[in-house]
Amino acid sequence: MAVVLVSIVAGCGGDDPDPTARLRVLHASPDAPNVDVLVDGNKVLSNVPYSAVSSYLTLTAGTHRITVNAAGTATTVIDVSPTLAADGAYTAIAANFVASIQPLLATDQTQAPATGQSRLRVIHAAPDAGPVDILVNGQVVLSNVAFGAISSYLPLAAGNYNVQVNVAGTATTAIQATVSLGSGVNYSAVAIGSVKTAASNPLGLKVLTDG
Repeated sequence: MAVVLVSIVAGCGGDDPDPTARLRVLHASPDAPNVDVLVDGNKVLSNVPYSAVSSYLTLTAGTHRITVNAAGTATTVIDVSPTLAADGAYTAIAANFVASIQPLLATDQTQAPATGQSRLRVIHAAPDAGPVDILVNGQVVLSNVAFGAISSYLPLAAGNYNVQVNVAGTATTAIQATVSLGSGVNYSAVAIGSVKTAASNPLGLKVLTDG
């Protein structure tokens, strides 16, 4: 996976640095080509393939223009200018099919839960999966979750969990995975892939460590 990471940190006079924020990028558009990511016109990620997630990039806090191009071209498919808060951490997701590609911006939890505890949130980024229910160890914890939704963090004891993504209101399971949650750690479980692209990029969970 050829991913080039460049941290952009703008300094100021004296010994006190400008406030900073952190941003990472997940390529979750199942039929899109590899992409380049630019921040304020500077390429910070190159040739990012589907399902890859970058490390956190450090940026000055404030508003930044983020563009996503087809790799090696000037063809821009996403162009947004989010405002990043000082000390904040964010996950930007390139979601949906390439013809309707859109950004999802999630604010990541940066404070660790107590020892022995964990937090897990769910992000629905599978464009043709329809509304879904999320089950943890057989119990429904989130109902009728629409594409593009970003849940709140759910507190859970550290340990291993069976996570199912079901077609909403049914027992039909589209995704099933065992998720291991560490003590004092926050996670995002991102539903990615597609029914249409099942042969190459099937439905699945991408589990990220947050903050």
